Amino acid sequence: MKMLDQKKAAETNAERALADYNTQKKLAERLQAQVDDLEHKIKTFENELITLKARAKTADSMKKINRQLAGVDPSGTIAMLERMKQKVDEDESTAQAFGEIADRPSDMDAADRLLAQKSASAPNEDLLALKRKMGLTE
Repeated sequence: MKMLDQKKAAETNAERALADYNTQKKLAERLQAQVDDLEHKIKTFENELITLKARAKTADSMKKINRQLAGVDPSGTIAMLERMKQKVDEDESTAQAFGEIADRPSDMDAADRLLAQKSASAPNEDLLALKRKMGLTE
C-alpha cells in the first residue's frame, strides 16, 4: 500500500507539474507574443522617425526657398538692373573721357612749345616759375 500511495503521490505531482508546465508555457508564449509585438512597434516607430526627419528637412528647405522667393520683388529686381545699367554707362563714359584726355597734348607739351617759340638764349622766366610751381620741371 505504501507503494500505491507513493505511486498516487507521484502521479499527483506529475499532473501538477504538467499543469504548471502548461501554465508556464502559455505565459511564455504570451510574453513572446508581446515581445514580438513590441519589436514590430519599435521598427514601425523607427521607420516613422526616419520619415519624419526627412519630411522635416524637406519642409525646412521649402520654407527657406519660399522665404527667399517671397523676398524677391520683381520691381526691385528691375530697379537694381536699371541701376547697374546706369553704372555701366557711367563707367563707359568715364573711360571714354579719359581716352579723350589722353589723346590731348599735356600742359607740359604746351609749355614746352611756348618755350621753344622764345629764343633759346632768353627763356621766359614767368613760364619757368609757373612750371616750378606746378612741379613740372626736373
